[in-house]
Amino acid sequence: MTTNAIAATSAHDHLLQAGWMRLFRHQDDRLAEVKRVYGIDLLVSSRRATVEEYGFLIIPVNLIVHREHEYRETNVVFALGKSVLISLETHPGTLDVASRILLEEVQAGNSHDPASVLFLVLQSLNDTAHATIREISERLDETGASVASAGGGYQMAGRQVGVADIADMVAKLAEAEELVAKTVESQMMIARAVRWLRRIESSRRFGQALPTLVSDIHSLRRYAQFQHGKIRNLQQSLMTMLDLKQNNVIKVFTIVTAVFTPPTLVAAFYGQNFAEMPELFLPWGEWAVIVLTGLSAILPLFYIKKKGWMR
Repeated sequence: MTTNAIAATSAHDHLLQAGWMRLFRHQDDRLAEVKRVYGIDLLVSSRRATVEEYGFLIIPVNLIVHREHEYRETNVVFALGKSVLISLETHPGTLDVASRILLEEVQAGNSHDPASVLFLVLQSLNDTAHATIREISERLDETGASVASAGGGYQMAGRQVGVADIADMVAKLAEAEELVAKTVESQMMIARAVRWLRRIESSRRFGQALPTLVSDIHSLRRYAQFQHGKIRNLQQSLMTMLDLKQNNVIKVFTIVTAVFTPPTLVAAFYGQNFAEMPELFLPWGEWAVIVLTGLSAILPLFYIKKKGWMR
């Protein structure tokens, strides 16, 4: 047995002593054993709402976790009994932070039971969600600075902002919006789990810890909703900027058409007489046409510039 395997086994034993049994989706044999011993099917419970059966309070929770430099949605099912807390993680590592905190407390000599372990895990998940929203907020601040610089038509590098740049920022904001929405949903499920824990445990058990955790969860939800509003404002700014870019494109083509239509008409009318060539009878005719063509191009351009349509 390797050193890592020995350490994992030791950690698992310490968690069991504290009343926490961690399971993972790929452990079919252990899931079958839990179903045989306790009568609960955690795989089925992950797709249902909170229920009480076979002496367990089964609570599914959807979470947002940071794995491999990106955020992913995952699911954890908690089964709280009188003698054990069973957790089923869809992706391994989801509850590693809570596991480390509990192991440190066990090694420090602090005693725990299943209910207190669940409280510790929910508190850890709320802290993780807070870190997620904080990182999203920092990214939004950077995106907001990019939007502000793009509003002037140029980025920091001096390159003119194009439609592709705006579309890329819109796509990033859409990803951030979806992530914030899923985080808010996760906070709602964590808050529901805390309320269930408060319902089955006496108020003297945790004192003000449970109400404080509920208050923290609701505060984080409001903070996430504020970030969602910030995303909407940035999206609206980008869409307005995109409309202005499209209007500028239309304006450029309109100006080009207005400038080159008169000389085109002059040249067309002058060359319509195919029976006789006027250039042959008027030595200065070709130069007159050149001057007239130039004037017909400059005068509309001067008028458009005076009106300020080229700004």
